Amino acid sequence: MISSPIKLRRSARVAGRSAASTFKASTTPASVSPLPVAPSQQHIRASPFPEASCNALGSRPSVKPAPGFPSRTLEEQLWAKGFKHVAGVDEAGRGPLAGPVVAGACIMPPHVDIPGIRDSKLMTAAQRENIFQLLTAHPEVICATCVVDVAAIDQMNILQATLRAMEGAVTALPCSPPDYLLVDGNQLPRAFSKDSSQTVVRGDSKSTVIAAASILAKVTRDKLMDQYHEQWPQYNFAQHKGYGTAAHMAVLKQLGACPIHRRTFAPLKRWITAGEVALVDIAQTVT
Repeated sequence: MISSPIKLRRSARVAGRSAASTFKASTTPASVSPLPVAPSQQHIRASPFPEASCNALGSRPSVKPAPGFPSRTLEEQLWAKGFKHVAGVDEAGRGPLAGPVVAGACIMPPHVDIPGIRDSKLMTAAQRENIFQLLTAHPEVICATCVVDVAAIDQMNILQATLRAMEGAVTALPCSPPDYLLVDGNQLPRAFSKDSSQTVVRGDSKSTVIAAASILAKVTRDKLMDQYHEQWPQYNFAQHKGYGTAAHMAVLKQLGACPIHRRTFAPLKRWITAGEVALVDIAQTVT
């Protein structure tokens, strides 16, 4: 599933243990600080959900979500068909000019209720962090993330990088493969079977478990961008997270592109080709 120039490091969290999954292209600049190294997944094991929890689902009353919040309706329909491990999958970071794209995958058993889960884009940073901590600390919630770095994005394009991130996040789940996948968007990664997965357009606003995955991806990516801010404070990654804000574009024009900028993204690609923006060596970006 993984092409030879790509290296995979996996990441998952189960019963208080965690790891991380990263696709890295062989062309990643050696000067870029590596992403956090995760504990080995070798000893991580998924705790199987109690049979009673899934079998009793038919008698579980469906809870109507508050306005503006997703529901567990899609999961309930799949549980009723016998799919026990239903994972939500979503990504963060497709659009920025800098930084990685990150995907999250999450499985929440039927009896677990974590209030406040919704589309990560509609939450404040503090709200996302709070839900992230609740998800990753819960002993019965199984979740994982996968990070695809900038060199890999430029090598394979952002769509393929996003699909690879989704594949990596699901592969990193300790119970992988789950029984069924609910994937945000309109395109399934090639590795996902159409018999046991489906796309859900605007899934993070419809499905609780997809929204949970979106929070995992968003918080993980934001933390990485905060780390990159420490390395290249001139670009103010902590504030805009790599998105093409007016302030970010102005700094790009002034300082040039640092190693985590996506060289294949417009308008940066055009600027570099025209000589309007330089490719700045790391030593020149350190104050």
